[in-house]
Amino acid sequence: MKFISDNIPDKPIVLYHAISSYQLIEVILHRMIYHEKDKAVLILPDFIIQKYPNYKNLISKKLFNEVYLFPYLYIPHHNEKQIKEDVSRYYNQIIPYNIKQFSKVYVSGAHFYFSLYLIENQIPFIFFEDAAGMLSRAQELYKNLTVNFPLHAHIANKYGLFDGNNKYITKIICLKDAQTIDVEGQKFINFSVEDALQKLSPHKRNKFIHFFIKHRIKTKADIILLTQHFANLGMMSIKEQKYLYEQLRDDILSDKNIIIKKHPDDTLDYKEIFPHADIIKEIFPSELLAYVFWKKPQFIYTFNSTGCENLKNHFIIKKIRREKYAGQKNSDNS
Repeated sequence: MKFISDNIPDKPIVLYHAISSYQLIEVILHRMIYHEKDKAVLILPDFIIQKYPNYKNLISKKLFNEVYLFPYLYIPHHNEKQIKEDVSRYYNQIIPYNIKQFSKVYVSGAHFYFSLYLIENQIPFIFFEDAAGMLSRAQELYKNLTVNFPLHAHIANKYGLFDGNNKYITKIICLKDAQTIDVEGQKFINFSVEDALQKLSPHKRNKFIHFFIKHRIKTKADIILLTQHFANLGMMSIKEQKYLYEQLRDDILSDKNIIIKKHPDDTLDYKEIFPHADIIKEIFPSELLAYVFWKKPQFIYTFNSTGCENLKNHFIIKKIRREKYAGQKNSDNS
């Protein structure tokens, strides 16, 4: 896992870390707006190549100066001491900078183990919430991770890496409008992906979007169905997730013309459930939906996907209460 670099010398260096598709667009936009003239280094997880094998284009499109893949898949979840040793060893093997060289460190996916390296080395860092509105649902994130990775969840919770409650976290970047907790203090910084995309010039926005999707999407659908990866999160079995969407198909979507945007981590075959629907094949964050159609659908239906929090200016959002819907028909709630 050799690093990729364009070797720009004599500039302030900022470091970003991201895990998910949403976090990737967050850090790209943040860098474009606040650190465009600074040298910017990005750490991504090694498993991201399953979604974005073209990750090197982040450099060719000048979205980042250097990109490194951190070998999370090679760190076994044995015990905290071993994990810290592995993270330190891999950092020193792969990243050609002393961690103290960075003028600022921004961490999305802070509950992943890279944050432990920062804490062990007493490095202050800026925390991005995991997804839009998730700062208020930190316990939900903790519980979901506990299902499949209990040690990982325990360590992240111990160090305040779900809610940002750690003395080395100096600021918390979040979408304030999506929160149900008090985020008015000086520690909290508002950042809206939706607003950031709108503020970019058309040229910069197209360069950004073309990393994720090359061609606009044609559809006659009126509704976008945003799916969620409940089974992958351990919230239900794959059979239960399929049944949930079958109920949705047979009830409020029975006479609707829809196009389906799968969550990047959702593995369910929706063509089997919705044989007459359009399915978006490309993998990209739902926050880009406002810009990828030739003719944009008017509505978004979702079981409370966090992706819709950054789409309110572009679509009519119909949130479906999953718990009520599972128990009774016609429980569509916008």
